Amino acid sequence: MFRKSMRWTAVLALPAAVTIGGLPAWSQDLGPVPAPALDPSMLNAACIGMFQSGQQPRTSLESRRDNAARDPVTFELLTNPDDTPVRAATVTEITTASGQSVFAEGDSFGTNPPNLLPTVYENSRSCRGNEIPHTLPSTPDNPYNLHDDPVVTQIDKTSPTDDLDWILDQIEAMSEPRRICRSTRLFSFCYEIPARVNTGQLRQLARHAVDIIEGNPLRGPLRGRQYEGFPLLNYLGGLKTKSVDPVTKTVEINQLWFDTHILSDTAYVDPTVVDDEEWTIKYNVKILNRGHEDFAPFTMFFDDPKELDLTDIGGMDLTDGGNIVRRLPNVAMDQTFFPMEEGLQYTLNMKMPPARFWNLSYHWGWRHHPPRVQVTENVQVPLANGTLRNSAEIGVFGANPRQNQKTKLAAIDMIGDTAPAKRMWRMFSELGGVNGQSPSFGLINGSSVRARAELIRQAFEDWQNRNHLPTGYEMDPDADLTVVYLNNRMYGQLKDHDGEAEVRMKNEQWSTRGDQLKIKLLNGDYFLHTYVLVDFGGLRGWENTFHNTLPVGGAGPLFTFGRVHWWVHTGGNGPIAVPPAQRPSASVGPLASKSKGKSGAAKMIKANASLFRGQGGNPQGPGRHQFGAWGGLMIPTADYVNTDGVGEHTVIVNFTYEPSRRLRIYQFDALHHDQAVWSVH
Repeated sequence: MFRKSMRWTAVLALPAAVTIGGLPAWSQDLGPVPAPALDPSMLNAACIGMFQSGQQPRTSLESRRDNAARDPVTFELLTNPDDTPVRAATVTEITTASGQSVFAEGDSFGTNPPNLLPTVYENSRSCRGNEIPHTLPSTPDNPYNLHDDPVVTQIDKTSPTDDLDWILDQIEAMSEPRRICRSTRLFSFCYEIPARVNTGQLRQLARHAVDIIEGNPLRGPLRGRQYEGFPLLNYLGGLKTKSVDPVTKTVEINQLWFDTHILSDTAYVDPTVVDDEEWTIKYNVKILNRGHEDFAPFTMFFDDPKELDLTDIGGMDLTDGGNIVRRLPNVAMDQTFFPMEEGLQYTLNMKMPPARFWNLSYHWGWRHHPPRVQVTENVQVPLANGTLRNSAEIGVFGANPRQNQKTKLAAIDMIGDTAPAKRMWRMFSELGGVNGQSPSFGLINGSSVRARAELIRQAFEDWQNRNHLPTGYEMDPDADLTVVYLNNRMYGQLKDHDGEAEVRMKNEQWSTRGDQLKIKLLNGDYFLHTYVLVDFGGLRGWENTFHNTLPVGGAGPLFTFGRVHWWVHTGGNGPIAVPPAQRPSASVGPLASKSKGKSGAAKMIKANASLFRGQGGNPQGPGRHQFGAWGGLMIPTADYVNTDGVGEHTVIVNFTYEPSRRLRIYQFDALHHDQAVWSVH
């Protein structure tokens, strides 16, 4: 929700007025949602009992309730003649694993956590007990079991933060008022007069800032920076897909680590040519100022989709005669835990199993987690409607936002105006006279420039901290945590947390089965976001396989997972949709809104209709790709936009197990994953 005390113009730097209000969060009556057709726990008898695979038991998927209007017998959505819901949900309640648990109750933070498994120094196995290559990340004899020794080279460690801060310092200095003092025989007095700003210098500085934020080629004193080409606005998803080379069986990924950020040139990889072969990810990781960290790509693997025709043992054919590729959660692991220092580039080659097992690779930094995280996904693991995983990103921002100025501005226009990076971009564009903006005559006056610089500085500080809600937003007072989707990423804040320290939940919020969390989801972007909740070892178990890197400046084994048996708590009925924001009724500047205040929520959900279960009954049920990227087709939710123009949905989670002591909840956007992650320890 939006804070009453904040002026809209101070947030957007736009003269648009809004009203304040909202829907009561937890007061609606909740009713059952139909259960998913397939229960993964039925595999335990075959995978564990018959094949002796050593896998951890799978549970049922989540059960749900919501406040939609539903048939009292079938619990299906009630629909109008035009097939729209009579009343779609604004609140979704989840009970993990439909009330099941794997371990006896215990204390995850004591000396004997119930979900901590014995370390097994072997590769993980598929359902039928076959080894999955390159799934043992560390052994006592070889702590870095999956990669070669990194090649280390020295680089310029100046970060985008450094240069934006320098630009703001220059603008603030040139707009500093002059102090003049006068004396007479009777008294002395001083006064200030506005500085006369050098408009040429001002425009040049502002244009440098715009180039940084857009990821353009850099000029002048910024030329040749390591971060050149990596934008701070997250609008280039359509250009961030790479393919594995069929000859070398390798794909190359370039990353920047600085402050709390990880920026990558790769959000999706097409590994089709190595579905049945081992392959390699070549990482070039550049550590800029304040980027000191341990390199810990955390990779999630499926079970073998080729082994799920169980008719040979009297079971079901989960492949439907080879027509369906089921991707069931198996294991995930930190592939390494290698300390990295500022001012250096690390190049290393990571061994990967055949790509049919690969879901994605998280790249996270435990020293600032959240928000230091970025993900690269297997683009061939489809969304629930069967489309490629990058299709939602391309649908919003286009296949090539850099094709020309028009496509670039159209892509940036989809990002919410309250996003800190978008606020900086708008105001720097005005000062620089770019992107359709012309500075007003008053901006040659130092006091006007200084006032604008203060707003940019505010946005700059918001951009640097995703553990606190941006200026203008406040926590829902009834929620345990509030999450805001902005700039294709997630900002979050935990109740009673200062927004600065590591985001660690209090035990009274969730430490044992039976505890409940209330989560408020807000969407300030102008496109549909979704909510997914996964578990890394709390439900099905985790093992710690990593050696101590503290003597060499690392953090292991203080934070590393080792290996975990993961699960999806939003898999049965798909991700939860969070409707897009409404554009301001009046706006100025680059690509000023033409919507005249009309809600874009219904339009955007209609545009994504194939991702939703048909209200009148989908002939494919939850979808042929129910076990695709993150579960089945989504249940339509209300396109509710509060009176602040922000999309809303409320999630209640009832936990039926104790958390992993390393990470309690992991939440992200299934459609725009890249940097849209926000987790809680």
